Amino acid sequence: MRKETFDRASKNITFFFEKDKNKAYTTNDIQKIFDQNRDQWEIAGYRNYKHFITFLNERKILILDVQNHEYKNSKKQILRKKSASPFDVGLTVKKEGYLSNYSAMQFHQLTLQVPKTVYISVEKYTVIGNPKSSEVVLAQAAVDKAFSKPQRVATESYKSEYDGFKYIYLQRKHTSTNIGITIINDLTVTDIERTLIDIAMRPVYSGGAFQVLEAFKNAKDKVNLDKIARYLDELDYIYPYHQLLGFYLDLVGFQEKSLNHFLKKKTDINFYQTYNLSNKKLNEKWGIYYPTGLEGL
Repeated sequence: MRKETFDRASKNITFFFEKDKNKAYTTNDIQKIFDQNRDQWEIAGYRNYKHFITFLNERKILILDVQNHEYKNSKKQILRKKSASPFDVGLTVKKEGYLSNYSAMQFHQLTLQVPKTVYISVEKYTVIGNPKSSEVVLAQAAVDKAFSKPQRVATESYKSEYDGFKYIYLQRKHTSTNIGITIINDLTVTDIERTLIDIAMRPVYSGGAFQVLEAFKNAKDKVNLDKIARYLDELDYIYPYHQLLGFYLDLVGFQEKSLNHFLKKKTDINFYQTYNLSNKKLNEKWGIYYPTGLEGL
């Protein structure tokens, strides 16, 4: 009795994935692999990539990871190796993305927490129509209003049936490219300096204000302040994030002279450590509203 073609090709298929450096695959990736190798593997014409996915999962060559959208009736199917980390999976879904926020904190060992959420950012670069920060006049009333409300959070969020991890995909618009984004151990991730900028800007994706402060403390002996200042200049945000970064760096004990660049950028705007703050206090040196108790840590 003849073996089914997938069975006959099983050793070659297994060998292919053992040698392939990727650790996780989307269904599109699997379809391309199947189409490119089916003749070499002598797969019967009536078989398609969906049959291939079933075969890979049943033979445990790859593990099928079904991820359900948290707000919509949709799902993703990821095929992953046993050795694949949640970081590998997230970066497979968004190949142009990078680990950011809490995930970058974890990657750089800036937190002792082991969050079960993976944050992947994707940057969309815009060249025309975005004013420079120097061309925008901020009004205190407008800033107060914007930060009096809860922060809008990303809605592209999936939860894995395989291991319970949540995957949140963030979109960011910039006029500059790849600032502070690097590749370490085959993973694309923000470097420590860009990580500190991102988590200061969006603590909701980074464990909250107190975890952000802890990350700054843990980064103190690793971080390059000149690089942070340069990144902020290049990113050219409209909001006064130089003040916010200076506030955090001051809290964790950097000397005054090393913070001159940040202090020189201080504006007349009193800015906010995060959105929708209650029981807030004002640090007048940096012009930052922050939650009561943060300075005492």
